[in-house]
Formats: sequence, structure tokens, C-alpha cells
Amino acid sequence: YSMATVIGRLASFLMLPFYAHIFQAEGYGVIAMIDTSLGFLTILLTGGFQTAILRIYHEQSETNKKLTLGTGICLVWVLGILIICFPLFFSASLSKIILGSTQYYSLICLALIAFVIDVSGQSASTIQIIKQQSLTFSIINLIRLALGICLNIWLVVILEIGLIGVFISSLVAAIASSLAFHVVAFREHGFKFDWDIAIHLLRFQLPLLPGEIISFLGRQAERILVRVLVGLEGMGVLEMAYKFPPLINFFITVPFQRAWRTKSIEIAEQENAPQIISKMFTQYLFLMVFFGLMLSVTIQNILKLMTPPEFWSAASIAQIEIITTVINGSITYLSFGILYHKKTAALSFIKIMLVPPKIILGFICISLLGLQGAAYSALFIEIITLVWILFKSQSLYKLPLVHSKIFFICICLFFIF
Repeated sequence: YSMATVIGRLASFLMLPFYAHIFQAEGYGVIAMIDTSLGFLTILLTGGFQTAILRIYHEQSETNKKLTLGTGICLVWVLGILIICFPLFFSASLSKIILGSTQYYSLICLALIAFVIDVSGQSASTIQIIKQQSLTFSIINLIRLALGICLNIWLVVILEIGLIGVFISSLVAAIASSLAFHVVAFREHGFKFDWDIAIHLLRFQLPLLPGEIISFLGRQAERILVRVLVGLEGMGVLEMAYKFPPLINFFITVPFQRAWRTKSIEIAEQENAPQIISKMFTQYLFLMVFFGLMLSVTIQNILKLMTPPEFWSAASIAQIEIITTVINGSITYLSFGILYHKKTAALSFIKIMLVPPKIILGFICISLLGLQGAAYSALFIEIITLVWILFKSQSLYKLPLVHSKIFFICICLFFIF
């Protein structure tokens, strides 16, 4: 699962100097605001539905398992098309509100269409995760990567058509990969639809939405506050800082969870499962911490090597966000008990309750500390979220965590850094 991601990230960083000099901070700010806006739609369909398909698939009979995937894909297509109708129609107005000008409406339209195609492809790719067909999964993503990079070089660097080249490349690459995932899924299970399974999927997914939406708004509030209090260039610097910590997700969290989530559900009822899951968390945490440490001590030099001076201040922000990303990866793992027992409403409740203090804290910190304030407020709220979710999840599925090793890892991280 990591192969395509590693190559993709390396390719992206090789292109980073070109993009940084071509678009400058303001161009990065535009991309960041559109990505932020699309993130609101992404949380409705992507992660939650994949998790729902995985969870419901394993509790179905062999006959109904074939219906689960097709039903999930159909739901994502229908809901995705319905969701983007309104923003497509009012794309010019959205461009004016989000970016201060109507000239970017075409970018919003391209991004919305690519969004629906991409999330449907991700739902179709769930069959590779369930069947642990990591090679097929990586090959398709490598083809998407090669196509996207080639189009970016041609449109942005050679033809110099500007920001729209990035969004055209993303759309074409999304179409290619989504088509491939759908073909594989169709060969495996077909696209039959079942209303009973659809209800099961929605019952798992819908309780997640209020918490995910409000949590997203709280998490993105810092970007909006930076846009208002600091400006679009500040937004570009913040986006550059936030470009590096997600590497922990791309290299460690996401590929690990693709392999582990379906396996943990399979073994959850075994007698020694809690011990296995707990031991695996310690190893998973070590990988995240080790990678995050390497990234945090080299980030300043990477920025100086690859970007203009206006982006160099992003290093200290990125270091704080790296810690936040490791904690978030831990939350993803340690919420196992909640997801396994399908108590998804509990996750929503926790996230909703923490949003108001997140926004208030973000406003205060950004007003006092500038861009670093956004990172500090996010870190503080993420720590509280971890403690709360761990307490709730442990009450549902007790994991005998190896606290001594976890503590030792954290102490070593501090002193090495």
C-alpha cells in the first residue's frame, strides 16, 4: 500500500520548487482555500463510507458480501452528484466569497467534478483493501500518479496556463484511476444494489456526519481566521507548513490502516485479540514518531532548499503540526472500540463538543501569536480529543496498552529532538 504513496510524495516534492516559484504564496493560498472548501464535502463521503463498507462487509453472509460493495458505490455516486449540484450552480458566488473574486469559478467547477469521480473511485477501491490486493491498488495509483505528474509538467511548467492546469490534471487523473477501480470492483462483485444493506451502511455513516462536519469546520476555522487576520499570503505560508506533516499519514497512517483495519475487525473476537491490537499500536506509534522526528529536524533545510524565502517561516509551524498529526493518527487507531461496536454517534458528540473551544482558542492564539497560534490551538484540542476518545473506546473494547513503552518512546522523542 505504501509503494505508490512513497513514489507520489517524492514526485510531488521534486515539483515543489517549480510550483513555489510559479504560483508564489498567493497562488498557494488559492489552492489551499479551494482544498479547504472541498474538504467539507470529502468528509461526507470518503473515509466514513469506506469504513462503513469494511465494517458491514465482514458481518454479512457470503451472498450479501457481494451486494455490500455495489450498494456502497451506488450510494456514493448518488449522494456525490446531489451534493455538488448546489455549489456548481453558484460557483461564481462561491469564488467571490471564498477567494474575493469571481475569476476562480472555473477552478471550483473542475475541483467539484473531480471530487465526485475521485470519492466514487475510492469507494470502489475498498475491494482491494478487503481482499488485501495491495499490488493492484498500488499499480492503479501509480498510473494515476504518472498521468497527473506528466499533465502538470505539460500544462503548468511548459504551457504555463497557470492554476487551472493543476485542476485539469487532477480531473483527468481522477477519471483514469476511478475507472480502473470500478472495472476491478465490477469483476469481483458487480454493482448490484440492496436496500437493506444500504440502510445498514447509512446507519453506520450518518451518525458520523454531524461530528465530522462540525469538527471539520472547527479544524478549518484556523485557515479562515488566518485568511481574515493575516491575509492570503499568510494562508499560503500556512498551507506550505501543512504540506509536510501529512507525509506521516501518506507514508505510515493511511497504508497501515488500509491493511490493519480490515484485519483487526477479522480477529476482534479472538481470545487474544486485545493483546495483539495493543501490541500493534505500540509498533504503529513508534513508526509515526520515528518518521515525524526525522521530518521535524530536517524541515528547515528542506524549505530553504526547495522554496523562496517567503516560505521559510513555515518550518516552526510544521514542527508543531507534526506532533498534532501523530496524535491524530493515534486517535484513528484507538477509536477501534467505538467503530467496532458501531457507536459512531459517540465520535460525533465528542467532536461537536470540542469545536466551540477550538474556534475561540484559535482566534485568541492567532491574534497573539500569528500563524504559529493556529498550530498551537490545533495541538491543544487534539490532545483533549485523544484523551476523551480513548476513555470512551476503552469502555467498549478494553485494550491493555503497554504504557511503559509508549512513555519511553515519547521521552526519547523529546530528548532526541
